[in-house]
Amino acid sequence: MMKSLRNRRGQFLIETVLMMIITIGLFVFGMGKLREGKFLAKLISGPWEKIAVMIETGTWETRAAGVTKHPNTRDRGISLDPGQ
Repeated sequence: MMKSLRNRRGQFLIETVLMMIITIGLFVFGMGKLREGKFLAKLISGPWEKIAVMIETGTWETRAAGVTKHPNTRDRGISLDPGQ
């Protein structure tokens, strides 16, 4: 009877395996929810829209407002014909 009370290695092994199964299950469940909610895509695409407008127009405003302020969209009145 005393020998069985002192040997607890088997219980430790079973508890460790159960904890590993629970941890892996939670990890798989969490990854599925992150993929389903497209968390990473939202994290990247949100700020990228503002940066893309800055790259295109040189302003932090909306695309429509930035296009009107960009120098390449203005009519500068320069002609390729020097006679004009």
